[in-house]
Parts: sequence; structure tokens; C-alpha cells
Amino acid sequence: MAVSRYANVNVLDDGFFETVEFPTQAMLDAIPVIRIRVSSFDRLDVLAFKHLGAGEYWWVIAIMNDLQWAFNVSPGQVLKIPVNIQDVLRLF
Repeated sequence: MAVSRYANVNVLDDGFFETVEFPTQAMLDAIPVIRIRVSSFDRLDVLAFKHLGAGEYWWVIAIMNDLQWAFNVSPGQVLKIPVNIQDVLRLF
């Protein structure tokens, strides 16, 4: 019978399930933003690359605009994008 090499490994240490504090809407509203109107070809990752310098920051645009689902962006919709990504990252 084979024995798993992970049988005695504690994968869930004490700090694993720490509570994440999300910023309040008031904190997000205090961040300077630009507003852009979404075209039919825009995606959050492309907008993040263009305005924030990295596509990985798509979630920042989603949080700033209280989007429940990243693909829930319609042409003509106006999105808020932070002027400085560090203003948002500092809150996490």
C-alpha cells in the first residue's frame, strides 16, 4: 500500500483564513478617477492595460464600478478608472 508524502502535512496554518477587509464605497469614492465610455470592443483587461499599465488590474476597474461580474459591461456604459493604481492597491 502506498503512503502519501502529504499525510502529515498541515496545509491549513493559523493565518490561512484571515479575514480580508475590503474598502468601503466611501474610500473608493475618494480616489481620483477618469471616466471612459465603453465601446463594443472593450474588455476590462484591455482597459486595465491601457489605463493602469497591466491587464492583471482588471479587478480594480470591477471594484471601482461595483461590477458583480467582469463581463457585465455594456457598450455605452461609463466606467470609473483610477488615475493612480497605487491609490487603490494601498487599500488592500
